[in-house]
Amino acid sequence: MQKRYVSVKDLSVYTSFSVKSLYEWADSGQIPSIKYGSRVLFDLHDIDKIMEALKRNTSNPKNTTRKIIGDISCN
Repeated sequence: MQKRYVSVKDLSVYTSFSVKSLYEWADSGQIPSIKYGSRVLFDLHDIDKIMEALKRNTSNPKNTTRKIIGDISCN
């Protein structure tokens, strides 16, 4: 059975974001969280939606590749 609600430490491993950043984002309301006593929990369904929305547009990877190669060539 996969967990749906996870601690900040588990979320840090899941997303590769620091625990400190996740706490700050939760406190400021940038990411949804559940506060229960002293515990803060995160719904992985919410986090997956946020991460999906943050993905860069890759509809034209040819232009992206040209930019990367151009940046490397300029160095």
